[in-house]
Amino acid sequence: MPVIPKLIVLSEQFRGRNFELTLEKCIAGRLDTCDITLKDPTVSTRHCEFIKTGSTYIIRDLNSTNGTRVNNVPVSEQELKSSDILQIGGIEILYDCDDKSVSTALKTQTGINLEGTQVGVSTVKKMENFSPYAASGRRDKLKHIIIVSVLVLLAILIIALIGYLVYMLFKPPVNARNSLNILSNLIGNYV
Repeated sequence: MPVIPKLIVLSEQFRGRNFELTLEKCIAGRLDTCDITLKDPTVSTRHCEFIKTGSTYIIRDLNSTNGTRVNNVPVSEQELKSSDILQIGGIEILYDCDDKSVSTALKTQTGINLEGTQVGVSTVKKMENFSPYAASGRRDKLKHIIIVSVLVLLAILIIALIGYLVYMLFKPPVNARNSLNILSNLIGNYV
């Protein structure tokens, strides 16, 4: 009997959920219409897809915000092996297509060291976007540029205002200037 590959969620909030991969192509994401729905803000609406190739699957990232990783390595597309640890956004998932005829020596090394680690600590890297409605990276950069530009403009206006006030405080009165001119003309005429 052929082994049906499945995904076993390891992350705490969905721990133990299983998804059997029986279709030729499965989409994973936050939307209810996805074949594999993961209602987590670090998961994009259509995050990645699983495409059947022979007895295994290929995982392909669908330009997700927080990316897709296999064994803690960012991927855009990769063939999966039994015991691979997938990270879809902030959700860790075990890919299991354990064919008993395959030697355990051929299983994938995950790079996760359980010795000396705290229980419940995730290996998921920092996620840049936890909001399902957050702006893309380009919009964030544009907002940052606009905010910095406005602050620089305000600083220039404040400096100009302070300069004008200082000038107004220390300039000689108009009558005093005229008196100095008249006095210097008088002195010049007698000398």
